[in-house]
Amino acid sequence: MELEFDPAKDARNIAKHGISLADAMLVYENPGKVTWPTNRADSLEDRFMDIAMVEVAGVVLVLVYVVRGNAVRAISMRRASKTERKRYEEARKN
Repeated sequence: MELEFDPAKDARNIAKHGISLADAMLVYENPGKVTWPTNRADSLEDRFMDIAMVEVAGVVLVLVYVVRGNAVRAISMRRASKTERKRYEEARKN
């Protein structure tokens, strides 16, 4: 899969979360990730949320994206909230 993202959105993501969308494949290709659908009512595309422990960063990250053909289009990436980390840990146990 290829990675796509809007450079302007990437700049906003870095300013808000301190994380570049260019690193999205660290989550998407992570073998320990957990994936949930996260569709919005105003979206015509299926959205997904992956949560994974990214060892190189030492944090649990959340990636929101859509798949377009052979590309992952990153929408947002940030550190997981406490609730998301708990949900991730519970899903990994099962």
